[in-house]
Amino acid sequence: MRRRTIPAVLVAGAILFTGACGLLGGDDKGDKTSNAGSESKVTPGAAGGAAGGTESGKPQDPAKGAAPQVNTNPEDGATGVDLADPLTFAVDGGKVTAVKVVNARGESVDGTLAADGKTWKPKVPFTPGGQYTVSTTATNADNQPTTVSTRFTTQTLGKEVTASIFPDGGTVGVGQPVSVRFDRPITNKAEAEKAMKVTATPAVSGAWHWFGNTRVEWRPREYWKAGTRVKVDLNLRGADLGGGTGSKQYKSFNFAISNIARISTVDVAAKTMTTTENGRVVRTTKVTTGESPKYDTWGGVMVVMEKYAQTRMNSATVGLGKEYDIADVPWAVRITTSGTFVHGNYWYDKANPPFGRVNTSHGCVSMTPDDAKWFYDHADRGDVVKVINTKERTVAADNGYGAWNLTWSQWLATSATKQ
Repeated sequence: MRRRTIPAVLVAGAILFTGACGLLGGDDKGDKTSNAGSESKVTPGAAGGAAGGTESGKPQDPAKGAAPQVNTNPEDGATGVDLADPLTFAVDGGKVTAVKVVNARGESVDGTLAADGKTWKPKVPFTPGGQYTVSTTATNADNQPTTVSTRFTTQTLGKEVTASIFPDGGTVGVGQPVSVRFDRPITNKAEAEKAMKVTATPAVSGAWHWFGNTRVEWRPREYWKAGTRVKVDLNLRGADLGGGTGSKQYKSFNFAISNIARISTVDVAAKTMTTTENGRVVRTTKVTTGESPKYDTWGGVMVVMEKYAQTRMNSATVGLGKEYDIADVPWAVRITTSGTFVHGNYWYDKANPPFGRVNTSHGCVSMTPDDAKWFYDHADRGDVVKVINTKERTVAADNGYGAWNLTWSQWLATSATKQ
């Protein structure tokens, strides 16, 4: 951007504008900060108008050298300024020693002035379409300060994209990946991945995997360790997401992994479900799974998604025509998007119960209402349900949260950054 020398003027106060922007829920990391510490300084020196200083436009003290002349970028009145670009300064006869930036609401913007006084970078990228006022103070060798004021407006977003995240808080089981969904396709996936950071305590390595252009998930190589604390930073503001898209979001989310690693293994051949907690068997339940060969239950690893004390199950909603329509199905725990549940069964033949004996369902894992209630009461979102010894193929990795059905090399295959 072209620079020009800006005549020094006494800053009597920041010119304020009205405006605000809404952001996705979470811990706000926007450009609003307290006034304390909002003025970035390298060396002490009086601001414009302070005792002993030189106010721009007034005669110089002949006993002192000429007041510094400051060139700023963005220049005064600039528009379309990049959200993440630093402010830069060139000074004749001195050095920039303090910078103060306020937004249109008069709130101080936190940032850092480089030790050489040539750049100032905001802690958080500027808000799209935001108006900012900058007060820049330069000091000469005689400690004589000059302060200039400039204003600029940042670029607007041609196509605004918003991301939603799960989990966005609370506690989940050891099988829950971090799942981010965008409301517009992302073409610059590398920049999107760089703008999203997952930090675990204790530390764990992991990577992003894309399911198409709007869904991306992060998982460790193996299940989470019980008790892990996780922080997700969606630092999307200022990132070039491709195709003219950008985001206002700059948010953090925190969630925890349960202290109990709960894994339930459904053995289709044995017609049982064995649940372990931290490696210890706590319950073995007789079940009935999908009738073979028409309705075999999906194989592989699935993850608890949601729970219903009662729900209606209608075959038309899962592409099975008029096979069934059952009201008030009790203690239903969803494990795939396509409609696989672990649930209670009250309509079985009481004289000849199928549980542990024969597979009669349309693909779900069902059991007596009492056994289903036990599982419902204990199962948390993110808990693992693994189906073995089935004749059906492994469930797709994007049918619910089936991330664990991909090898690590398969998982990395769609990652733009491989991390």
